[in-house]
Amino acid sequence: MPKLHDSQKADLVAAAKLYMSNYKDSPAEQYMAQRGLGGLPKRFGYVSEPAVGHERHRGYLAIPYWRPAGGIHSVATMRFRCIADSCVKAPDGAYLPPHKERHAGHGKYMGLPGHSIRLYNTPDLLGELPYVAVTEGELDCAAMHGAGIPSVGVPGAAGWRDHFVPALCGFTVVFALGDGDDAGRRFATKVCEELPNAKPIDLGDGYDAARFIHDFGPDAVRERLGL
Repeated sequence: MPKLHDSQKADLVAAAKLYMSNYKDSPAEQYMAQRGLGGLPKRFGYVSEPAVGHERHRGYLAIPYWRPAGGIHSVATMRFRCIADSCVKAPDGAYLPPHKERHAGHGKYMGLPGHSIRLYNTPDLLGELPYVAVTEGELDCAAMHGAGIPSVGVPGAAGWRDHFVPALCGFTVVFALGDGDDAGRRFATKVCEELPNAKPIDLGDGYDAARFIHDFGPDAVRERLGL
């Protein structure tokens, strides 16, 4: 992708901060709380006032890709998740499990035009522990991080890229966690094919990391990883 100008980088950081400031008491915070991710407000935002160019993402959960760097280099990119009631709730108003949401006519997630696929949550690669988890999706990554397990996320089952390998090959073990379906298991297999230090972790049919931790707790996922 073409490199962003400094002004574009600054605009991206400003948008991320704006969305984070609108997160509290928003539909995004409610959605994340019911998924067991309410304790991670500093990682997400809500698009109630879209920045220029983000108008189509009004009402979406904002997912900034924060970098270890500061200043205008703080945010590598941003993705957006649909949380519209018509897509994520049943007729009685109850939230649907993520795998049963109905996003007719549009994708569940959207990225920024021209932005390449990146690893989410790269600050966790700078820790001192000899292991890291790679999850299928940003929210599962956030759930693992909240459980005390350093994690990075790949945006979707088909999101793996060859340039992720150097960032992960120095760890003693990389836990590969896909969703509990065919696509998720193919994702975990792909990671293990690319990384000799990777180990596939199957959380069970219908379970992604966020749902598993929500239902069984952080200790259960650490036990499943053998930690």
